[in-house]
Amino acid sequence: MTRRPTEPRPADVEVTASAANVSAEWCSTCKAYTLLAGEIVLLTRDGVATVGYWAWCETCDPPEASRVG
Repeated sequence: MTRRPTEPRPADVEVTASAANVSAEWCSTCKAYTLLAGEIVLLTRDGVATVGYWAWCETCDPPEASRVG
């Protein structure tokens, strides 16, 4: 019986997710500057990558909810 060669596994990668460029913005629903918005970034040894955006209104959204896109 012959053994099939195994595919090499990639090295372990350490990744950290963080919020960046957070700002207070106008919430069009409750008509106030209560919306927090920002970018979701991944920090790796190779650099920083923006992977999405988030927004949360302190008046309209319950504390456990946020809009991620």
